[in-house]
Amino acid sequence: MDWVGLVLRWLHIGAVIAAAGGAVFARFVLMPAVSSLAADQRQALHERIRSRWSKILSGAILILLVTGLINFFLTRQLFLDDQQKLPPLYNILFGIKFILAFIVFFLASALAGRSAVFDKLRSRAKFWAGVNVLLLLVIVCISGVLRSTHVHPPAALPLAPVTPAVAAVR
Repeated sequence: MDWVGLVLRWLHIGAVIAAAGGAVFARFVLMPAVSSLAADQRQALHERIRSRWSKILSGAILILLVTGLINFFLTRQLFLDDQQKLPPLYNILFGIKFILAFIVFFLASALAGRSAVFDKLRSRAKFWAGVNVLLLLVIVCISGVLRSTHVHPPAALPLAPVTPAVAAVR
């Protein structure tokens, strides 16, 4: 069993669960619930949540980047060791997933942050949080396709030794 690969997958999926779960919760539970609060109360709550959420989000992003890149290079190495190429669809979809992930990281960080540069984006937080959730769903779908595209390169099947009985059949 490939324990390193398994642990990397667990870390990657755990980070996805944390980041995506937080995004879905924020968009469909938290934002509607705080919409009735006064602006100063909303701002105070945002700051309390932001200080905690930004740490979790930053950790999840770091884990996703590290484990995602390691998994990508390990997958490529498996195919190179077997003197095969990854299917072209794999490379294309991985590139799309990688770009979408950076958009998700940016939007999540901007929404969770407090920099005045992103105040305009945060003024339409429901919209951008919805976009982020949609992109996360697309990434998960692409990941499923990637996983089914390459499970592992086919290994050469060992040949049975040729015995007199086998030779007679051949």
